[in-house]
Amino acid sequence: MRAITPALFGLCVLGIACSGRARSDASASATPDAASANTVASGPGNDPCAVYIERVAPGVRCAAVDDAHCTCELVASASAPAPEAAANPSSASGAPSSPAADAAVATLEFAKGPQNTIVQCVSGPCPTRSADFITGVYPPIAIPAAGATVQLEFRAMHYKPYVGTYNLVPGRNYIQFALEREFGAPESAVFQFEGAPAGTTVECVSGPCVNNKPYTVDKFPELPLKDDGATLLLRFNAPGYRTAMTSFQVRRGPNAVPVLMEKAPLGK
Repeated sequence: MRAITPALFGLCVLGIACSGRARSDASASATPDAASANTVASGPGNDPCAVYIERVAPGVRCAAVDDAHCTCELVASASAPAPEAAANPSSASGAPSSPAADAAVATLEFAKGPQNTIVQCVSGPCPTRSADFITGVYPPIAIPAAGATVQLEFRAMHYKPYVGTYNLVPGRNYIQFALEREFGAPESAVFQFEGAPAGTTVECVSGPCVNNKPYTVDKFPELPLKDDGATLLLRFNAPGYRTAMTSFQVRRGPNAVPVLMEKAPLGK
């Protein structure tokens, strides 16, 4: 309900008789001398009492009682904003609040690193604290539109951990890093062939091969590698089995290679 306006109080004080709720509200502020003033039946412009009060005091509804009196009451104003809308004008108009307007999302794309490199966010607006492979999809990061700073730690087997600070902007962010190998870390790939039939030989067909000669599985040479993750194609032969080929990625240090061979038909 809207309060009776000062104009309506003035009318009551000057003598237009107001009964009901309007009269009780006005009498609280009227002086005794004003209450005893002569009453008049109409307002300026010769409007009837009820019409004049409704015109000058929005939110008040009046009904004439007789030539000198009218009954008035407060009514809800259609133009009055709801309490929530008045407290938050943006919500009434459907416009987003300023925090939402200032929010943005940053996505990360990592440079190539050693095999099985993992990344972990250690400071800033981290979307997760878990360690994830850089080859996977990293969760998007909610940041202010002006950008934000995060610290990321990278780790890989036989490499020293690296922590980098990155200034992120909305949209795609390319993250570069470089890992230093630990002292004494292996420089070559060594192989252990699992499940090979008796008499199996293996030869390197493509990749960082030392040569293309066949070797027994227990004599296959180590392969010096510049980088982890090189792709190697090996061919296997064994008496009574079909020739088999295996392609896989190798890394410096031990590599376990399963040997899956199918027996050849009899007589072949």
